[in-house]
Amino acid sequence: MQVGHRPVKKNTDKLDLYLNALIAALPDTMDDDKALERTIFYGVKYFGRAGENTTLEDMERRFHITEAIMAYISLVTPRRFTSIFPITKEYDGNRRGTKDYFYTVDKIAELGWDKPIGETSETVFDFLWDYHNWDITFFLVEFMSLMSDMRRAQGQPGIMEQWAAENGIQTYTLHTTLDGDQFVMDSKGRTKPVREKRPKHLKLVVPKRGKVK
Repeated sequence: MQVGHRPVKKNTDKLDLYLNALIAALPDTMDDDKALERTIFYGVKYFGRAGENTTLEDMERRFHITEAIMAYISLVTPRRFTSIFPITKEYDGNRRGTKDYFYTVDKIAELGWDKPIGETSETVFDFLWDYHNWDITFFLVEFMSLMSDMRRAQGQPGIMEQWAAENGIQTYTLHTTLDGDQFVMDSKGRTKPVREKRPKHLKLVVPKRGKVK
């Protein structure tokens, strides 16, 4: 795989395709089943790869649209959702202690295959959290990052920072000075410089002792 401008442009072009397809599907979403499926598919694809958030206004816009995508997901059944985003066929989760195909199937069986996801006792987020598909994982990670970024922009701790504080866990953030030096800061404001280790492939050359000429 080449590394350079082409892959970046290709990814950017793909994002544009996802966004344009989402915009095209939205007007008919509530009247056409296929349009609903396209809205869910392209919405998850786009917002799962949309990248870094910028201004608070942009974050709020993304948040409302992402919430809308999740509301559309609540309208379909788990069986129909599996046709939009098939469960990833990985089967060793029990041995590795991770989600896999069987884990997701068991969770869906508890909820019911043919009831709209929003009519179950579980939330859409919980359903997606238990769903083993990498597109869904990317979507959830971006959604949680977005909520954390919005909290930080409003002067509040991010989701993980809040959870860590409630459980007495120390957290650290990495900072870089204008001179390029890095340091970490803990939640109490204490700092410590980052000292990079010498790469293993670089060896310290010590000159041999000899007579000074």
